[in-house]
Amino acid sequence: MENILRKLARSYKYRFLYARTKECAGIKLFHNEQDFTTIQMLFMQWLEIYNMLYSDLSSKEPFISEEVIEDDIRAEAYLYYRSKKKDESTDKRRKKVVDPTSPIPSVIFKTKEK
Repeated sequence: MENILRKLARSYKYRFLYARTKECAGIKLFHNEQDFTTIQMLFMQWLEIYNMLYSDLSSKEPFISEEVIEDDIRAEAYLYYRSKKKDESTDKRRKKVVDPTSPIPSVIFKTKEK
């Protein structure tokens, strides 16, 4: 079932409808507007993932191509790479050193180390 949902979510038709539903309140993907089924929720999740992948493709991000998006295993690998890259950039922002000579006051927020 998930393979079928992914194939539908990858299709231009449903990616277009999904993008328009986010912009226009009058366009709906489903007859119901609430109490979504598990399948509907999963479909919307894949629509968002493929929307993000195609956005990365249009932004010319490294390691993403139409071929990667079309191959479920390669798409999963790219999503894993993307999540690790995001984690690394978040860690770098957290570890920034404050310049003690700067006249601008600063606040450092720390999270518990894992």
